[in-house]
Order: sequence, then C-alpha cells, then structure tokens
Amino acid sequence: MLKTLILLAVFLLFVPFLLGLLITRFTEREKNNVMFNLVAGYIFALGLFELLALPLIYGRQSLSLLTKLYGGILFAGAALSLIFNYKRLYQVFLDTVSEVKGFTLAIWGELVLIFCQVLIYKRCQYTNTDDAFYVASAVTSLSTDTIFQYNPYTGELYKNLPSRYVLSPFHAFIAVVSKAVCNHPAIIAHSVFMIWFLLVAYMVYALIGRNLFHGDKEKTGYFLILVTMLTIFSGYSECTSGLFLLIRLWQGKAFLAGILLPLTLYLFLRLFCRGEEKGAWIEWCLLGFLMCACCMVSSMGVILGAVMTGILGILLALKKKRFLCLIPAVLCCVPNLICAGAYLFIRG
Repeated sequence: MLKTLILLAVFLLFVPFLLGLLITRFTEREKNNVMFNLVAGYIFALGLFELLALPLIYGRQSLSLLTKLYGGILFAGAALSLIFNYKRLYQVFLDTVSEVKGFTLAIWGELVLIFCQVLIYKRCQYTNTDDAFYVASAVTSLSTDTIFQYNPYTGELYKNLPSRYVLSPFHAFIAVVSKAVCNHPAIIAHSVFMIWFLLVAYMVYALIGRNLFHGDKEKTGYFLILVTMLTIFSGYSECTSGLFLLIRLWQGKAFLAGILLPLTLYLFLRLFCRGEEKGAWIEWCLLGFLMCACCMVSSMGVILGAVMTGILGILLALKKKRFLCLIPAVLCCVPNLICAGAYLFIRG
C-alpha cells in the first residue's frame, strides 16, 4: 500500500510538476505558479503518450516496452528539470506560501466544497456500461502485456484494430500507470484518477479564473464556487459536461470535456492577455501537445479540439489584428488532421 502511494505521488505529482518547471523556464507569466507548472507537465506527458503509443500499437509491441519507453522519457525529463531548476524550487515554495496566506474566505469555501466532493468519491463510486470496454481494455492489456490487441468483450485477438478506439489509447494510459505503480487498472481508474483528476480540473478552472479576473483572488474564489455549484447540480441529464466531471472523470471523453477543452481556453486566454513581448511560442507549443492529448483521450477530441482551436484562433487574430496568428493555430491542429485522415483511411 505504502509503495503504491509513493509511486502514485511520483508518477502523478512530482514528475509532471518537474516537467512543468522545465517548460515554464521559457515564460515569465505565472512561471512559479504550482498549478500552471503541474498542468503544463500534464499537457506534455499526455501529448507525448499519444505520439509514443500509436506507433507501438500498430507495430503490435508489448505494454512493457511502452511503459519503459514512456517512463524513461518522463523521468529523464524530470531529472533534467531538477538539474536546471533546483534553484527555482525554493522560490516556487515561497510564492506558494504567499498565495496560500492571501486566500480569501471564498477560496477557503471552495476548498471545503472540493473536500466534500472528494469524501463522496472516497465513499461511493459510479459505474456504467462504458467500463466494460475501457477499463476492461486496460485490464486485458495489462494481463496479456499487449497494447489493445485483444477484444475486451470476447478475449479474441483483433484481426483489424477498431478504427473508433485505436487512435485514442486512453485505456492504454490507464494500463501503463497501473503497471508503473503496481496496482489494478480498476482501482487506478475509479479511485485514483477520479479523485486526482478532479483536483487537476479545479486547478485548470482556478487558472482560468486568475486570467479572467487579472489575479483578483476574491473574484476568482466566487468564480470557482459558481463553477463547482453548476457542476454539482448538473445531473439533470447524463450528457452534461458537468456530470461527466462529477462522476466519470476516469473516462477519456469526460477527461476531454472536464480538463482538456478548458485547458485549450486557458492557453488562449494567455495568448489574448499577452502583449507584444516575445515568448508566445511556449503557449503554441503547449497547445500543439494539448491537441495530441485531446486525440489521445477520445476520438471526439480529434474534432472538438481542432474546432475549439480554430474558433479561438480566429478570435485571437481579430483581437490582435494579425491574421498571421492563424498559422500557428493551424499547425497546432496537425495532429488532429493526421488522426482524422488515419480514421477515414482505416474506415475506408
């Protein structure tokens, strides 16, 4: 148990945070913000997984190879970040303490609401028919040491990989994390991912609030309370993004709606608020990896990620009165275009 908790902390917290520190070396805005560093690390890690997993799936390689290759790159990046950023860690700590001391009553109230949600998830769990495919795919991959080569319903070897799911191997990500931390995929999905990624989602919303209200903590706190209440009372339909965030966050489509699409908005807010100073390339690079991550978690992300990037890219070009802004936006959508083309080719 203790070993698993330590491995989870390393794999889901410390490594993404260190990767984020490596990325934020090249930007000035919120570079010492713990939340921004963590989500930046996740953007890179999830986008990298898509780039590594697809060739290995089509090459019918083992899950062990994917785990070693993926883990090796992540830990190498984390070690490199520690070498270059160890002096920044103390400043990040001081800035974090300063931020916590400045928390308003609204922010503390929001933390209480989040804590209540976590307690409910700790006590209860939600299952539906999608688990029969997604969680079962992760279990099958782990038990056979393959990557999506067996039908989770029948146990038969796939003759042709299913076009709808093969380009979005989020289930393989669950299997890799399970293998890395030595725990069962069902536990990782329902207990670990549900709680941890809920916290990550609220970090993303907090970053959005900070940008919308120019760092005003009081307004950001009320914004987060509003988002939380809308989420809690979004159970009027099974198809709302709030309900997906509330009870199904271990599934790729819920991860897309609850975390990755809001992250797309956040990165564009950074671009909207950016002046004429140089350095916007880091946001565009993160956006490119984010589009890879959108493709990785769900086939819907292939289209929705590109559509959202296109719309926000046009708005950015109109605001800046520089239509050259559309060029990096289009380049960021190249992974989506490749996945869409591959899907049409497989279906044809």
